Amino acid sequence: MQPVSTSAARYDTGTMVFHWATAILVAAQWLGAHTIDWFPKGPLKVDARSVHITIGLLLAVILFGRSVWRLTGGRRLPPADTGVLNLIAKGAHWSLYVLVAAMLLVGMALSWVQGDSIFNLFTIPAYEPGNRALAHQVQGIHATIGWIILGLAGLHASAALFHRYVWHDGVLSRMLPDG
Repeated sequence: MQPVSTSAARYDTGTMVFHWATAILVAAQWLGAHTIDWFPKGPLKVDARSVHITIGLLLAVILFGRSVWRLTGGRRLPPADTGVLNLIAKGAHWSLYVLVAAMLLVGMALSWVQGDSIFNLFTIPAYEPGNRALAHQVQGIHATIGWIILGLAGLHASAALFHRYVWHDGVLSRMLPDG
């Protein structure tokens, strides 16, 4: 783990790229999940689900890379707040990591439980074909985690904006490039 930098005002480029890539992919996944059912059954719906699965796998790679980067190469800054606010911030960040990882694992389980086709190029066989109750249960867990992530990410973004526009303390600028 990198030592805390007492002189740096911003996170390093790698940390920023991983952070914003994660945010963008999570938002894309949430939007994609809520538009898949707009497509009629057939090739377009298969493609929409395939894009969702592919972005989910990309998100898994980004989350893994981000975790490794955070442990080995990313710049560490001193906490922006102390006491309870620091505990809340740490809890929110770790909760987001855990929830996104759980979402990815449940998403993989969902693909396996219900079976799927990836761009009609290959098939993920169903664990127990026809067990709609199991697929529905796993889908419900997947959706619930998604809503929790959305709420927590919204609070995270709101806190960053509060830091910027109310407290004017530079916390948001730590995760933005110079310029």
